[in-house]
Amino acid sequence: MVVVALLALSLSQGAQTQSNKLDQLAQPAAPAAAPASNKVPVILDCQIAAKALTDCKAVNEVADAGVVAEAIRMAGSVAVPDALADSGARIRIRMNVAP
Repeated sequence: MVVVALLALSLSQGAQTQSNKLDQLAQPAAPAAAPASNKVPVILDCQIAAKALTDCKAVNEVADAGVVAEAIRMAGSVAVPDALADSGARIRIRMNVAP
């Protein structure tokens, strides 16, 4: 009976420690979020082909065509995981572009 109580106590403490670590990882870093305020968000709809993003088009309206062109250029350098390579799926990604 004592062994069961000790086992339950140790498992509950381990779960609490694990959730604390996950909470710390889930919180965004404050300094990294501050500089993004002057960037323009561009949402792109892209097709996955051969570990790359192709046929990207802006979904949201952005006044500056140069910003959209820069977002598409940046999307071309995004690394696609092997599990998604050659899937032919379309995804939407958000690129924050400095004007």
